Amino acid sequence: MRKHTTILIVIVALGIVAFMVYFAGAGGGQGAKEAQGHLDAAISHAKEAVSHGGQGHPGEVSKHAKESISHAQGAISSMPKGNSHGAEAVQHTEEAISHLREAVSHGDQGHADQATSHAKEGHSHLSGANNHAKEVH
Repeated sequence: MRKHTTILIVIVALGIVAFMVYFAGAGGGQGAKEAQGHLDAAISHAKEAVSHGGQGHPGEVSKHAKESISHAQGAISSMPKGNSHGAEAVQHTEEAISHLREAVSHGDQGHADQATSHAKEGHSHLSGANNHAKEVH
């Protein structure tokens, strides 16, 4: 009788572990999807910032760069960092945020050319982050 109880306990414990591993993996996938959604939005706003900068609208560069930063930060917080692609995506996103903050600063000062230049760099880094994020599983 004792042997059967021990076997039953081991089977239940293994089932619990398998359940936890399965859903931990599923959560990583959801994190990657959430991060991808934030990156897509960040890229879209960075692209808008560049477009408005080309039209000489520094205030709009600043506005869209701020939105891009917000989504980029969301991407960082939801990005699974368990593999090299996630880590690379975060590194590119952090670099993008640095340039986008400069774009905001210059846009707020009315410097459309400098704001646009930084927005372009931010967009470039977000695109790099996006390439790595697509490989996160």
